[in-house]
Amino acid sequence: MLYRFYVYDEHVLIPTVAETEEGFYVDMKPVQLFAATSTEDWKSALYKALAAGNSLIPTPEQNEAGGSVLLESMNLQKWSAFEKRAVMYTIHAASAYVKIYRTGKGPDNMWNPAATEERMFDIRTPWQYVVDALVADAVKQPEAHPVKVGGLMVVPKN
Repeated sequence: MLYRFYVYDEHVLIPTVAETEEGFYVDMKPVQLFAATSTEDWKSALYKALAAGNSLIPTPEQNEAGGSVLLESMNLQKWSAFEKRAVMYTIHAASAYVKIYRTGKGPDNMWNPAATEERMFDIRTPWQYVVDALVADAVKQPEAHPVKVGGLMVVPKN
């Protein structure tokens, strides 16, 4: 099982994540959108999504239009605009463990695999505990908070 959610510009996006017949995972509609401050709401939605697991879908044809349900849900045109202001969380449950990955950022503010952080739980860990840990980490990220704009600086005349 694999699931993803995103913290973007004071919002949390929880897409439906399905597994294709060929074994890769895709973000699909519906995408649930929450204010990052509404932690109880998106915590509940995330718990339900993880408990339900992934549905199996036919593998999309290569000629099918790409696009991104994430960009559509935020009315964005470019992936780079999303990525620079977003953090992606990936939850992967295998036979012995649950791993959580949080994307790290490079100097250009784009996702950088070398800066990705990982946390691991025993597979017997209740989903509620995993979700609590995810939420606690996500609300600490700068993307969950308003951008702070500094005040005006007075520059003395020479």
